Amino acid sequence: MSQTSQPTPGPKKKKRRRKWPWIFLLILAALAAWWFLSMGQQTSQAYQSETVQKRDIATYYSFSGNLTPVTDKVQTAKEAVKVKEVYVKEGDDVVKGQALLRGADGSRVTAQESGTIDTLYAEVNDPLQAGAQIARIVDYGTLEISLDADEYDIGALSLGKRGDVYLNALDQKVSGIVSEIARDATTEGGLSYYAVKMQIDAPEEIRSGMSVEVNVLNKQALSTLSISVNALSYDEYNRPFALLRDGEGQMAVQYVRTGISDGLYIQIIEGLDEGQDIFYQSQNLTRFFMMPGNMRQNRQDAQTRLGN
Repeated sequence: MSQTSQPTPGPKKKKRRRKWPWIFLLILAALAAWWFLSMGQQTSQAYQSETVQKRDIATYYSFSGNLTPVTDKVQTAKEAVKVKEVYVKEGDDVVKGQALLRGADGSRVTAQESGTIDTLYAEVNDPLQAGAQIARIVDYGTLEISLDADEYDIGALSLGKRGDVYLNALDQKVSGIVSEIARDATTEGGLSYYAVKMQIDAPEEIRSGMSVEVNVLNKQALSTLSISVNALSYDEYNRPFALLRDGEGQMAVQYVRTGISDGLYIQIIEGLDEGQDIFYQSQNLTRFFMMPGNMRQNRQDAQTRLGN
């Protein structure tokens, strides 16, 4: 009788450790080192410069609306009349008081407004009853814009104030004037809005219904010292400063007082002089968080001079 021997168990295999987490961490460390080195180089080298100069700076309130005629009226018959003769046709321009038609009894019906005969309803031999439509008269030469100004912007508007009206479809700008401001407001979403109308003298190519953007002057500073907004930096307390080169060629912080900004340039009220060269770094992280240590004393001196 043969005997079957049990197989002798071999040595246990060692588990292979995965190396990819370590490789990933090494890559992250290399990227971090590269970033800090590149930021350090930019701190010392990547400065751009510009010169402090005088400019006109203005800020505006912006509104949007549509053009509608100031005069758009359907004239109706005051009393019954049978039309004997019609003196106008659609598209004719008329002035107030001009005869539109003659009745069988010899009476004449005259235009109550000046404008263009947009639609003519009356025809020869029509028996018109009192209140019947005769013609729609539209003055396309004088258009107005209806705007809704909220309670925070209404203070920028006043009767007779002018604004720039940009016609989107024509890529054209004309002048407008505030002709009416409602005294009562409508409320929407907890905010009050006031109806405002502006009139413009419309060139021939402008049409009723076109969409417009209106800019009304808010604040302006003429021939004022200014720098570009990109050249201005802010410290950890959100105080504005510019960089100057000191006598040793090192960057020094100069705190400034600012005024209005149009989004491209900002007014400098105090801290810089016309013709000075200032420096800045293009990357926001560099400008805001990597201030060289040799600037600290200059920063304290500037704060003392400006009373910050």
